[in-house]
Amino acid sequence: MRFGDILRLCRQNLWRRKSRTILTVLGVIVGCCSIVLMISLGQGINEQNEKMLKSMGDLSIVTVYTNGSYGSGMMMGSGASSSSSASSDVKLNDESVESFRALPGVSGVTPVMNYNYNSSARTGAGGRYLYDYVQIMGIDMSQFDQMGFKLKDGALPMREGEVLAGEWLAYDFMDTLKNGEMRETSRGDGCIWNDDTAQCDPEDDPYFKPIGTQLTLTTGANYQGDPYTQNLYGTGSGGGSTGGAGESQNVTADMRITGVTVSDYNKGFATSDGIVMDLKSLKELIAKVDPSAAKQRTANYDQVLVKAQDMASVPEVESQIKALGYETSSYEDMRKSLEEQSRAIQLILGGIGAVSLLVAAIGIANTMVMSVTERTREIGIMKALGCYVRDIRVMFLTEAGAIGFLGGLIGCIISAMLSLGINMAGMTYMGGGMASSSGGDGSSSDGSIWTMLWQATVGGEDVTRYSVIPWWLYAFAILFATLIGLLFGFGPANKAVKIPALDAIKNSE
Repeated sequence: MRFGDILRLCRQNLWRRKSRTILTVLGVIVGCCSIVLMISLGQGINEQNEKMLKSMGDLSIVTVYTNGSYGSGMMMGSGASSSSSASSDVKLNDESVESFRALPGVSGVTPVMNYNYNSSARTGAGGRYLYDYVQIMGIDMSQFDQMGFKLKDGALPMREGEVLAGEWLAYDFMDTLKNGEMRETSRGDGCIWNDDTAQCDPEDDPYFKPIGTQLTLTTGANYQGDPYTQNLYGTGSGGGSTGGAGESQNVTADMRITGVTVSDYNKGFATSDGIVMDLKSLKELIAKVDPSAAKQRTANYDQVLVKAQDMASVPEVESQIKALGYETSSYEDMRKSLEEQSRAIQLILGGIGAVSLLVAAIGIANTMVMSVTERTREIGIMKALGCYVRDIRVMFLTEAGAIGFLGGLIGCIISAMLSLGINMAGMTYMGGGMASSSGGDGSSSDGSIWTMLWQATVGGEDVTRYSVIPWWLYAFAILFATLIGLLFGFGPANKAVKIPALDAIKNSE
């Protein structure tokens, strides 16, 4: 027989017992929906983990430090990996930096020096605006782009006295003429929630625009903070020391902000709320503040940031640095741990869904066995007319495969609708989309429902999806359901071809 004839017979035979066929297909639909939705929930967890890691900063950064020096000014996670065999004799100096740059897989290296003395920054007319205990970090500005630092606005420092401001630095200043009042910002979260009104309040503008702003920095080896802050919080007279035995004079320095960095805690707290300046300028400031400790303080670095060419290069770069006797820290272990957990969850959820599909497969086998039993006489007539055995087998396999294919196709369509509903409900009641965050209920503006539908389907940077169905999952589900039908239909089909033609014709059923 031609394959077209086989398909026609398949359609006729399935339609002959409509109720049984529909119920069998329904079982496949339930099984397919179960496995697709279960895996989609695991994919949603995986997507949320990836966004969480990205929010932590550049994942290709490896922090290098020596024994006892880790943790100074850097924000690293619990997934940091380190070497217990690191040598206590190694130093982080200019020679170390050059050795790191020569390693394969490294795209950039910069020393990191944190300013460990108290300092206050003032700006505005008469120094009206104050930021006490400001964080200052020094890096190699020539490696700014290679290290993946980004400017939100402005340009890099080119002259002496020029610095970069952290992304939210301007919001850390208080107004000394208004009892220390500060401006409010969501710090990139998109919403300043007000419990009284149950709505998002608009973000305040900072007291000044950072670009071009002149800062006056006051610091010293024994500096305890600005007198205004000390008096405001009742912690003492403040102001630091003016001289005497074992004390030092306060130092003032004028700085001009030329650019604003994009916040990345993985590269240092100062990129968010502090001042980033060139390493050479920071060394000069330390020499003015504490000449006795300047030579030893600036000879070795607190930490060195090493940027791998990509995420895949991070483990190799870390192992090479550890071989030199240093300790390292990165998010690589955390990333691997989250991936393994996500994979395990997907396997468990997929296994639960597969049970439903297995039950549906048993239903397919039952349907095909019943079909063979009912059509024994038809099989005998086909054999007597000279029909090839393989055509009979193909006919029954086609029927079983068609049941699996139809169930898988309809199951995928229903799964897509259920997944969309789960995401819409999450965005509406749990706040996971841009439309919901702007209005609090997903209906802040005309057409927002279409925006939410689009976000729930394709996702986005500011969108949380709880159910994610990639295209390959649809293809896998349909193919898997079809193969299940063929596999469980093979036994009945094989039974059909083994029935002797004469016995089949004599069968009265």
